Amino acid sequence: MLQNIGRFEVLRILGRGAQSVVYLAFDPQLQREVAIKTVHFAQQEDRDLKIGALIQESHTVSRLQHPNIVPIFEAGEHDSNPYLVFEYVEGKTLAAQLKEGGALPVLRAIQIIQQVLDAISHAHQHQIIHRDLKPSNILINLEGIPRVMDFGIATKISGAAHQGNDLMGTPTYMSPEYINTREVSIEGDIFATGLILCEMITGKRAVQGNDIFQILNKIVSGPIFNPAEASEFIDEKLGDIILKALAPNPLDRYTSAQEMRDALHAYMVMDANGLPILSEQSRKSTVDFLLRRMRYKSDFPALSESVSVINKIIASGGQDSFEKLSRAILKDVALTNKILRLVNSAYYGQHDSGKIATVSRAVVILGLDALRNLAVTLMLFDHMQNKALVTQLKDEFLRALFSAILAKEIATNVMARGDAEEVFICAMFHHLGRMLSLFYFPEETREIEKTMAQKEYSEEVAATQVLGISYQNLGMEIARIWGFPDQIVESMRQLPSGKIRKDTPYDMPHLIAAHANELCEAIADTSHDNRASAIQTVTRRFEDAVRLTEKQMDTALEKAVEEAIQYAGTIHLNLHYSQFGKALIDWAGGAEYLESTADDDSPTVLNTASAPGILAERRSSANANNEDERFDSQIILAEGLQNISQALLDNTPLNTLLHMVLEILHQGMGFQHVLLCIKDRKTDSMTGRFGLGPDIAQITRDFKFPLQPSNDVFHAVLSENSDILIADINAPKIRASIPDWYRKSVSAQTFILLPLSLNNIPVALIYADKKHAGDIALSRKELCLLHALRNQAALAFKHIT
Repeated sequence: MLQNIGRFEVLRILGRGAQSVVYLAFDPQLQREVAIKTVHFAQQEDRDLKIGALIQESHTVSRLQHPNIVPIFEAGEHDSNPYLVFEYVEGKTLAAQLKEGGALPVLRAIQIIQQVLDAISHAHQHQIIHRDLKPSNILINLEGIPRVMDFGIATKISGAAHQGNDLMGTPTYMSPEYINTREVSIEGDIFATGLILCEMITGKRAVQGNDIFQILNKIVSGPIFNPAEASEFIDEKLGDIILKALAPNPLDRYTSAQEMRDALHAYMVMDANGLPILSEQSRKSTVDFLLRRMRYKSDFPALSESVSVINKIIASGGQDSFEKLSRAILKDVALTNKILRLVNSAYYGQHDSGKIATVSRAVVILGLDALRNLAVTLMLFDHMQNKALVTQLKDEFLRALFSAILAKEIATNVMARGDAEEVFICAMFHHLGRMLSLFYFPEETREIEKTMAQKEYSEEVAATQVLGISYQNLGMEIARIWGFPDQIVESMRQLPSGKIRKDTPYDMPHLIAAHANELCEAIADTSHDNRASAIQTVTRRFEDAVRLTEKQMDTALEKAVEEAIQYAGTIHLNLHYSQFGKALIDWAGGAEYLESTADDDSPTVLNTASAPGILAERRSSANANNEDERFDSQIILAEGLQNISQALLDNTPLNTLLHMVLEILHQGMGFQHVLLCIKDRKTDSMTGRFGLGPDIAQITRDFKFPLQPSNDVFHAVLSENSDILIADINAPKIRASIPDWYRKSVSAQTFILLPLSLNNIPVALIYADKKHAGDIALSRKELCLLHALRNQAALAFKHIT
C-alpha cells in the first residue's frame, strides 16, 4: 500500500473501483483526516489531456459548498496518476446500506432523495452536472444525512467501445438521451435520481440485465418503471412522481431538481403535529413493508404464531379453553419450565396452593387471563434477545414489565379484581411499537433517536419520518395481527397532553395503562432528587380520572417496585445491566443479590430491602461500598460469561461475540478503554480493530505494532501467551518495557493485556486500561472470571478456523 500521496500520509484503503482507489489519509499541514481518490487510466492515449481536464474540472467542482455535498479540497498528480482530496465522511454508502438492509421505508427514501435533490440543485445553479448519480456515490453519514460525492468525476465504463469510446458513467443509471446522443443535461441527473428513489423503495435496481448492452437497450426502449408492478410499495401519487422523473423524453421530466423536490414535498404534506398525511393505501403499504422485513428474522413468525394461538384460545371462551391453553404452552418445553418456575416464585406466592407442578394446575389456580399474560410476557422476553442490543432491549422490556405490574396494582384499587389482568397486558404493550423497532429495526431506531435530538421532534414525529409510521401505529397494527382484542389495541393510543378530565372518553384500562407508563418514565428519566416531584406531576395529571388516595398510590408504587424486582430475578433479568433496573433498586432503598441455596435450577433472585435502615447504614460505609461494587462486577462478569456461552451455542457471528466480550469488560470492571487487536497476517502486526471508551476511534487507529521479537511488554505477553497487569507504566522496573508508540497514543497509566491464542500462536489481544496508576485491583474471583472470559473469546476464534 502507498505510504504517501503528495504531502498526505496514507492510513488505509477505504475502497476500490475498476479504475480508482480511495484511501483514508492524514493531512499534516491542516491536521485532519481526508479521503483521497486516485484515478488510473487504462489507456495511454491522450493521457495528459485527460489528467489536465480532470484536475481542471475538479477545481470548478471545489467551489461547491453545500451540507449535502462532499467537497473537494484539492487535486494533484502522483506517480503520473491524478488524485482528488475530499472531506472524509464517516458512514456507509447508500449502496452498502441497501445491500445490507434491503429496501427502505417510503418516507425515509423520500427524505434521503429530497436532500440529494438539494445537492444537485445547488450544483446545477453553478452550471455543474453530476453525470454519475448512483447509490454508491451517496454517503450516509453517522447522523443519517446523505452526502453526494464524485461531482463531475465520470470514468469510462468497461466494454463500452461498441457504443463509442466517449460513453462515460454507470450504465444502470444512464438516461436514454445520453445513451443515444451523448447529451449531458440537468434532466439526465433527474432521471438518475428517479432510478435511485425507485431502488430505495423496492430494494432492487429499476434496470437489470445480463450485460451492459442489455441494460442500455432496456433504458432506450423504455418505459422502465411500471407503477402497477410496484403497487405494494408505491401508491398512485408517488408512482406519478417517479414516472415523471423517468420519462423517456427529457422534455417530459421535471425541468429542475427543485421542481421534483417540491413535488415530493407536496406528497408529504404535514399535519398540525408535524406528521405526514398519507393515504390509507400508503399507510397499509408501509405496514406490509415493515412486516416483510420483520419476517426475515427467523424468530418473528414463531413469536407471532405463538401469541396468536394463545389469543385465539382466550377469545373463544369455550369450556375446553383451559385444556387448549395448557396444551399450547406444553408444546414449548422451555416456556413450560419458566412458567412453572415463576408461578412458584415469591411473585405469585399469594395463591396459597402449595407448589404448582403442572401447567394445567397453574391455569386453574391463576386463571386464563393471568396465564395468557405470563406466557406472552415470557415469549416476548425470550424472543427479543438481540445480542448486539441486549442491554437496551432488556431495559425497554423491564420498563414494560414494571408498567404492567404497576398498572395491575393501581387497577386493584379502582376496578373490579377480575379486570386487573387485562390492564396488565394493556400497560405491557403500551409501547410495543418502540420495542419492536428496537429489535427488528435497530439502525432506524438509532436514526429516530438522532432525529429527536437534532430537530427536537417528538418520538412519534421522528418515528414517522424515519419508518413511515409512528411507534404507536406500528404497535397497534402488530397487536391486531396477533389477535389482541380491540380494547387492548386501542389502549396503545397516546392520551392528549394536559390534565385528564373526569369525563374523558377513554376507558379505565386505557387510562391506567397510560398512567402507569408515564409513572415509569418519571422514575426512569429523572434523577434521585427530582424523582418524587416528577411522580407527583404525573399523579396530578391523572388524579381526576384515576382516583387514588396518596397512600394508595404510594403503596402501589412500593409493591410494584418490589414485585418487578422479584419477577426480574425469577426470569434471570439482571437489573445491574439496566439503567432502569438501577433506578428501581435505588427507589427500593437498595438491594442485594442472594445466591439460591436450593437446587441448581433455582434462579438467582434479588432480595429487596425489607429493612431499609440496615441497607442505608451499609451504603454509608466506604468499605461496604467497595465490596458492593466488587460484588456487582463479579455478577456482571459471571452473567456475561453465561451470555457468551449461550451465544457460542447459537453460532453467533464472531464480531458480535467479540463486541459482547468488550462490553462485558467495560461494564463489569469499569475500564476506561477496552480494545480488541487482531493479528494482520499480511503485515505481521497486531492491529487495533474496535473498542469502547472515550476517543476510542483514534486510539484504535494508533494501536498497531509489529510482531517481530522485541523487549517490550506487549511482545512478552504474546510470546509467553500469558495475561499481565501493569499497575504503573512509570514504575522503575517497568518503564523501559513500555514502548514509545504506546506512550504517544494512550494516556492511561495502568492496563491489563489478555492474549488470545490458537495452538500457542497469538491471533488477537484484548487491552483494557484505567486512567491512574494503581486503579486496576483484581480479586482472585475477578481474575478467574477474566481468564474465563478470555478463554471464551479464544474459543470463538477456534470455532471459525
